[in-house]
Amino acid sequence: MGKYLQTDDPRFVRDVNSKALLSTDINALQQHRQQRKYFESQQNDINIMKTQIESLTKVTEEMLELKTLLKQVVGNN
Repeated sequence: MGKYLQTDDPRFVRDVNSKALLSTDINALQQHRQQRKYFESQQNDINIMKTQIESLTKVTEEMLELKTLLKQVVGNN
């Protein structure tokens, strides 16, 4: 790690080498990580539901096709 200088705002330090302004707020970092994890979980749930909807759509289409074929068979007799 490089050397850091404290800024006027106690939540930040400045990296001497890169001049980058770095946050020292651990609570904000933890909150960000929790939010990111929650978002990823939500996205995963959405992807699962999309897959389930696609499967249900295919089953519905197949059932409609079977229904049509059954009507044709019954109508021919």
